[in-house]
Amino acid sequence: MPDLVLTEEQVRVLTGASEQVTVRGPDGNALGSLDPRDAAALARHRQRRGTTGPCHSAASVLAVIDALLAERDRIGPFDAEYMRAFVERLERDDPAKYGPIRRAA
Repeated sequence: MPDLVLTEEQVRVLTGASEQVTVRGPDGNALGSLDPRDAAALARHRQRRGTTGPCHSAASVLAVIDALLAERDRIGPFDAEYMRAFVERLERDDPAKYGPIRRAA
């Protein structure tokens, strides 16, 4: 994929914008647009992509939350230490439902 290198001024305009920026050619005709929010989100994604921590599916996160709420209803409020032990037990007892889909490297 070819790169388009922006000048410092162009970078300032793009990063300082709060809405889409129209990209125009030397003749003034619109060539497209760039959304600085998309660029920021893409940069965050690329930065996080290299992380090696566990990856949980939305379904497993929701299942853990449901289990935590049910446990709270059953025994009342609990502290962070109890919560961590409870979640570890969930993941150990039913990894397909509660565990990560990818383990840390």
